[in-house]
Amino acid sequence: MAPTRQDPRVSLDSVSVRTVQEAIVEVALKLNRPGWSSYLVGGTLRDLLVGADSRHRGVEPRDVDIIVGGASREQLQDVLREALVLERLTRFGGLHLSKRLSSGSRVLFDIWTLSDTWGFRWQNITPRIEDFPGTTFLNIDACAIELLQPPGRQRGLFAKGFFEGIANRVMDVNYVPNPYPYVCVARALVLAARLNFTITRPLAEFILLQTATGGIDALIEAQQSHYGMVRCDARELGMWLHQIRRQFDSRQRAIGIEVSRARYLELWRDYPIAGDSRSHPRAST
Repeated sequence: MAPTRQDPRVSLDSVSVRTVQEAIVEVALKLNRPGWSSYLVGGTLRDLLVGADSRHRGVEPRDVDIIVGGASREQLQDVLREALVLERLTRFGGLHLSKRLSSGSRVLFDIWTLSDTWGFRWQNITPRIEDFPGTTFLNIDACAIELLQPPGRQRGLFAKGFFEGIANRVMDVNYVPNPYPYVCVARALVLAARLNFTITRPLAEFILLQTATGGIDALIEAQQSHYGMVRCDARELGMWLHQIRRQFDSRQRAIGIEVSRARYLELWRDYPIAGDSRSHPRAST
């Protein structure tokens, strides 16, 4: 059944990649202000690259992550007021916005200032876009590319293990400190299953350490916080953790999660939309 305006999920077939790209360009032009620099970051780039694979033809990112240097949060709200609807602030102070399409579905945006990036504030260092890839929890989020190519120079591109992770289909820990470790674990498990990527031993160790403390209940709560819904129930999470523990204890270097073909496709196509009454602030990185 095709999703409706009331459906808390949107089929990835309901929005074409071209439509998402057009929405990104529209926002990029809005953010093209003197003294500002805007970058497409993290998961957006990952999903566009993976979505180019023939197995995921037509897949677009769950939302579009943009980081802006030289602007304040108030300035961003003012500039984007006409183009996008502000749904809420993220837990890190960024803007979670949506753009309604003629089809009734929406393109989602998470936009925040460079200075609001948690990793910079945690380290108490001067925020620089070239250092941003070093602040993401996962290697497959560690990338930033300038939205518009400035006149007279190449478009800025900064990454830290991002392209290697995509090419080798491997997820790794990139930056451990994070105020929401259970969100990191829940997200890592969902991504490993959805992308069919293996995980490294350091990431497996982080997952096992956190779940030994908080258990599966903490991962259920983290999914509600991050996705606005439970995407993987306790039984599935328990099965995945058992697989990770078995491979970790046997000293395997590349650790994988077994997912059926049907479940794999479901994870690609089951996405919450902005503005769902069950949604909560989610991490910006």
